[in-house]
Amino acid sequence: MLQRDYFIRIIEEFAAALQRFLEKDIDQRTDEDFKELYRQYVGDYSLLRNFSVEEAIDYARQEWEEDQRMQKLEMLAELWYTEGSCKMKPLRDLFLDKAFRLYDYIDAHSKEFSLPRKQKIRDIKSMLRQDGEGQAAG
Repeated sequence: MLQRDYFIRIIEEFAAALQRFLEKDIDQRTDEDFKELYRQYVGDYSLLRNFSVEEAIDYARQEWEEDQRMQKLEMLAELWYTEGSCKMKPLRDLFLDKAFRLYDYIDAHSKEFSLPRKQKIRDIKSMLRQDGEGQAAG
């Protein structure tokens, strides 16, 4: 019970840290900020950032405790989503697609129902669809 409460506090701290990052002006957001968020909450930036969804899931199975695995994967999906939202194409689409697929995996395998997760999946799908339409029109 104590460990679960502690991990819930970590998740809340992650959400607050991510919110502080998003409240910064776009030109104030740095890769160092991202590196620190990865390091503090999920692990090695250069490793996790460059994983495919399948590699991230395999890594989670090997490295993270089972009772924290889905929440940490969701943190990683949130980091990918945030990074995708801050980057330009083609990195934008790469991170958004990875976030979408990881959120979809979590949604299918998690024991916890999450309306915010489902909304994020819809938002990403819409963002990627709009990009596709923009390219077709361009």
